[in-house]
Amino acid sequence: MFKQVRAAHIVLNSLRWFEKEGKIILDAAVVMPDHLHIVIGLRKGSLAGFMRSFKGYTAYKVNKLKNIKGPFWQPQYHDHALRHDEDLNEVVLYTLRNPVRAGLVKDFQDFPFWYCRWDL
Repeated sequence: MFKQVRAAHIVLNSLRWFEKEGKIILDAAVVMPDHLHIVIGLRKGSLAGFMRSFKGYTAYKVNKLKNIKGPFWQPQYHDHALRHDEDLNEVVLYTLRNPVRAGLVKDFQDFPFWYCRWDL
């Protein structure tokens, strides 16, 4: 799915656009070869509305890039709301370390498709 560099950049740039437009707070993102992990806060609307817009736009752009049609994303998504006793820093680091756990790199900073709001 995201083995093409341009497809991964479409996804990351789309997330940054949603943040610039004031719809989300983008804390972290990792575009894995076949899925995406994001840590966001909503500024406007609902999570379902954001996911519908994000998935629709990125599916259109990636399908156009690959010259294909049809579903791009799975219809569902897994969400997890942070509770007061959870540490945002731990959740962000866990998210960023997904490429390490998948055996793709030894240090997540060597993985090309990640974003974090903070310097690490």
